[in-house]
Amino acid sequence: MSKTSSERKPALGREMGPLPLKGVRITDLTWALASAGNSTLLASLGAEVIRIEWPERMDFTRLSETAGVGISSREVQRTPLGPGKKEIPYQKKGAPVPSLANRSGVFNDRNPGKYGITLNMSLAEGREIFKRLVSTSDVVMDGFKAPVMGKWGLGYDDLRSIKEDIIYIQMSGYGNSGPCRDYGSLGPTAQAFSGLGYLHGLPEPHEPTSWSHSYMDTTPPFYGALAVIGALHHRNRTGRGQYIDQAQYEPGLFLSGTALLDFSANGRGSTRHGNRSPHLPAAPHGIYRCAGDDAWIAIAAFNDAEWWALCACMENPEWTREALFATLEARIANQDALDTLVEYWTIAQDRYTLMYRLQEAGVPAGAVQSPEDKVRTDPHLKVRDFFVQLDHSELGTWPFTRHLTPKLSATPAHPGGPTHRGAPCIGEDNRYVYEQLLGMSAEEIRAYEDGGVI
Repeated sequence: MSKTSSERKPALGREMGPLPLKGVRITDLTWALASAGNSTLLASLGAEVIRIEWPERMDFTRLSETAGVGISSREVQRTPLGPGKKEIPYQKKGAPVPSLANRSGVFNDRNPGKYGITLNMSLAEGREIFKRLVSTSDVVMDGFKAPVMGKWGLGYDDLRSIKEDIIYIQMSGYGNSGPCRDYGSLGPTAQAFSGLGYLHGLPEPHEPTSWSHSYMDTTPPFYGALAVIGALHHRNRTGRGQYIDQAQYEPGLFLSGTALLDFSANGRGSTRHGNRSPHLPAAPHGIYRCAGDDAWIAIAAFNDAEWWALCACMENPEWTREALFATLEARIANQDALDTLVEYWTIAQDRYTLMYRLQEAGVPAGAVQSPEDKVRTDPHLKVRDFFVQLDHSELGTWPFTRHLTPKLSATPAHPGGPTHRGAPCIGEDNRYVYEQLLGMSAEEIRAYEDGGVI
């Protein structure tokens, strides 16, 4: 671990309890969602993550929906950011410069607890500064296409020549070997490639719909963070670092394990089921509209006892006694008609009132919660402290989710990490990293700024 880690102080923050990865420094070249999630999880465990960006090629999630200013992503993208970095740096002569690129809800959700610097990796001078940062680090992460770092002369062997026990994790779309090695990837494409997209959607003849927010953006970070923690443990035991080759799409194969096993063992292809129960027979089994704007409830009946309890809650309308719905097998065979009739009843009901009523009667049911419900009103999440208030240098105090949800009794994770704040503004921690960590003089920093290097 870096010798100076215990001497570091966050650029903005306050004292925190012990974090299990305190003293681990990560040089972070990740971006977007999946690879950036790796370092976010590790930051919440206390690792000092130094996120490298360049304003002329910034993380595109900085240009997504903007928090706190009522501005859409289209307006952000239309807003001129000026010629190069000189219009954007967070701290210029000590004063914050408001920037729409610092206010993205997606970016801020994905990057709390990290330090942020600007560094132009396309220049040789920038890569030399990067090497200096590597020499003080325990882990290097990137989220580029597999060949990029090697073309810069920064592959694993090059990094080892800088720091022999370095741990290097590379998260590309398809891994560092195989015919797809050179392809780029985003969550939806990795999800389609993994086969998950084929499994989601309404039954034939409808097309697969996949998910708009991909599982392949949110699942791989947990695998990557686990691999880094394992590599750190190995290094602590042996003194040796290692290279981690992570492919974004591969966790999707584990998430579709039932379908793969069914085909391997039985030669049976998978079909899409929509909201229907694919394995355990149930009817009704679906999501039904309730009173109010975009309000829904999930209801399931797996046996006759649950069905008759549901009928009692509906006050036993005449249609429930028809032969079409007399048995579970009959209800499954007539699910389209059943869904229409059930929703005719639920559409006049408040979803939460109905949920409690059905649950009390022994019918599996749950209100479909919106993001607003979860942030503002969910009593269970409040008790669990799922949302944590963090300061952001431009937006003020906002609730952030606990990306790492398990609660450690002695060293609890915290989304604010060692900075105890939200995501960094562009170049917010240049002074801390370049002056305090790398020992640059004010003259050096000014020269690098003028030369478009930092």
